[in-house]
Amino acid sequence: MDKKLFKAYIRTIVEEEVERILPKLLSEAVSQVKAVNENNSTPTPVQEKPTLDRSRLAAMMGLEYDGDTIRAMGGSVIGGTNFVDPNAAPPEITNKINRDYSEHMKKLNLT
Repeated sequence: MDKKLFKAYIRTIVEEEVERILPKLLSEAVSQVKAVNENNSTPTPVQEKPTLDRSRLAAMMGLEYDGDTIRAMGGSVIGGTNFVDPNAAPPEITNKINRDYSEHMKKLNLT
């Protein structure tokens, strides 16, 4: 059998099979897509947004909240942390914090 004739014969057979099978496959695909769309079209329950409990938030931050006013709580322990006076830091720490770091920033090309 000639090679060109053989290729034409195979092409014809494939086209016939595709024409025979394609409508069935398309209808199955369409039905599956419709089923997925129907499942997705059902409304999902809307979750409620969490409400902000200002008094709990204030307590976590070491504050008192009475509904109208926020005040700092003095000398309390929240979550195992003691609040300390920021002015009670040793002078060597205060000097390092308040030091002028502009020369270092220039050397690092950060300014």
